[in-house]
Amino acid sequence: MNKIKLLTTIGLCSFILGACGTEETSVKDSNTTKIAQSESIVIEEPGLDELDQSTTDEIAKIGSEDEEIDWEKINLNKLQFKEYIESLDEQEETSEETLTIISSSMPDDNTIEIIISNSDKSEMSELTNGFFAIMMDSFSRQLYLSSDYSDGSTQPTILIKDNVGTIISEETNFIEMGGNE
Repeated sequence: MNKIKLLTTIGLCSFILGACGTEETSVKDSNTTKIAQSESIVIEEPGLDELDQSTTDEIAKIGSEDEEIDWEKINLNKLQFKEYIESLDEQEETSEETLTIISSSMPDDNTIEIIISNSDKSEMSELTNGFFAIMMDSFSRQLYLSSDYSDGSTQPTILIKDNVGTIISEETNFIEMGGNE
């Protein structure tokens, strides 16, 4: 709404200033104002709260072991994808020994950064962090590829770190489980 007020104010000021000049300048300024207004108006994309029910149902399956996601039904615009990534840190912790996402963001259009905290300090925590990174990478990457950020060929960099800055995973393609070689 503030953008509309700003554009209206700029348009009115340009019109008034243009009217004060010569007739030739007035026509030129009026045309410039119309072009500037038409190029500056940005229609805001709908957010996550405006997703259709079939998309919402598919996104709700993310992380479920029992239901397969139909990725063909998911196509997020850039705002919706960014809101989804930024909302990952809003999940509630369910127990003391749970991984928690403490920060999730997109520093740029091709990078997703997730910072986690694992209250488990046993020898198994590294393994838990690794499996969590694989899961988060897989779903975040697939969701990215189902969004308007994707050009169909470029993969995002997905960076997953712990709360002390240790990189758990930094991948530019789907993580593949290696076999015994």
